[in-house]
Amino acid sequence: MARTARRDLDLAARIRALRRAQGLSQAAFAERIGVDQSNVSRWENGAIPDDTHIRHMAALAERRPAQFRYGDAALDPGSPVARPAPKVPVVGYVGAGQEVFPHDDHALGGGLEEVEAPEGAGEAPVVAVRVRGDSMHPMRTGWLLFYRREDHGVSDDCLGRLCIVKVADDGPILVKELRRGYSRNLFILSSWSAPPLEDIRLDWAAPVLSIRPC
Repeated sequence: MARTARRDLDLAARIRALRRAQGLSQAAFAERIGVDQSNVSRWENGAIPDDTHIRHMAALAERRPAQFRYGDAALDPGSPVARPAPKVPVVGYVGAGQEVFPHDDHALGGGLEEVEAPEGAGEAPVVAVRVRGDSMHPMRTGWLLFYRREDHGVSDDCLGRLCIVKVADDGPILVKELRRGYSRNLFILSSWSAPPLEDIRLDWAAPVLSIRPC
């Protein structure tokens, strides 16, 4: 079993043990944390809680967040898991059916919050946006999309891929599959569960590097 998968199962066991130590059902534990029962069920089967919920459960367990997330190995300064996981800023919201303008679309912006970077993100700056809307079903509102925007404009690497795009003339930020349009320098923005937007001019586009459901 891969090391990451093993750690995720260990975390699931710690969450289950904490809930049982509190004498709570999944529904009662979910209410204590401020989530739905389905979240607790998924966590106990290996899904990863976000940082806010990790901190909440760590406080209930009277442990440090890193210790609760990674186990006692996080207390060993020589352990790789003891090193803080790199964080990236959530710089705003991206429309998947709704025209939602970002809080801060600069690739190095301060962001609304910070979340753990996706594995293999590399050294170049990566940022995240949260989805709003339902035109990219099964992608849901609240999911995190990670991307790296280093250049203005639209490179050929973006074509045929899921991208974060900025519509020109102060238009919205959207998540769409990108194709060439019928006219020069225009593009078709394809949705997974809605009609495409045709012949759209873009300021920039950046391929989605990672998707994290919530």
